[in-house]
Amino acid sequence: MTSNVDTPRVRLRFLGTGASGGTPGEGRSQRRESSLLVSADRSRLLIDATRDLEEQLAEVEGLDGIDALDGLVLTHGHRDASVGVGSLCGDVPENPLAVAASPETFGVLRGRHGPLGHIEPHEVEPGDELRLGPWTLTAVEVPHAKPRRFRTYAWKLSHGHRDLVYASDVGELSDELHALADGADLLILDGAMYGRGIFSHLRIEEAVPLVCRWDVGRILLTQIGRTAPGHEDLERIVAGLCERAAPAYDGLELEL
Repeated sequence: MTSNVDTPRVRLRFLGTGASGGTPGEGRSQRRESSLLVSADRSRLLIDATRDLEEQLAEVEGLDGIDALDGLVLTHGHRDASVGVGSLCGDVPENPLAVAASPETFGVLRGRHGPLGHIEPHEVEPGDELRLGPWTLTAVEVPHAKPRRFRTYAWKLSHGHRDLVYASDVGELSDELHALADGADLLILDGAMYGRGIFSHLRIEEAVPLVCRWDVGRILLTQIGRTAPGHEDLERIVAGLCERAAPAYDGLELEL
């Protein structure tokens, strides 16, 4: 019998699962901009800081806002992923929040918010390994935005024997992303488009059958856009494409 004593519990809460500006509309699930809270060993990491950051964090029971976070991981510099960093601006705290991102993302943040003395920046290049508390973070660059200043990362978060990959903004599946996700317990993937394409995001009906062949335990879609049907219909569609896949939704909680 395998013991669970040494197996850490990793908990996830999807604070938002929508596209830029959120995904409203009659007949569709109400989704705010995509963000994920990951917790383990009393350590909390946030992936992406949206326009709704303060409101999203306020809805998490037992979480005392931004001050309760131990780190922030940013996929790229677009406003829907990073403008919430402005909520951290102000007086320099005694313990600045550790933020991991590409050098280009920090350049965007400085242009937008000015000096970043209120955070502890960790510039990460693809292939680098960064430790934040109990977490080991690695990243690969993925196709998304054309301007170099918006260079975009998919992130792998590892804790104990648990691995999850967060790839919310992806224009094309790549060998690098495939390698990053290999053996992961969970892949969280761009689900922005359905029924039509755009260069900066994946199409659900094309991407899900492909990643279903990858060695990942489970696949959840985020960044779900306005072309997708309502959540229940989307669940049926995605399950028909891959039995290990499903659309996430705002407030979804799960444990690895």
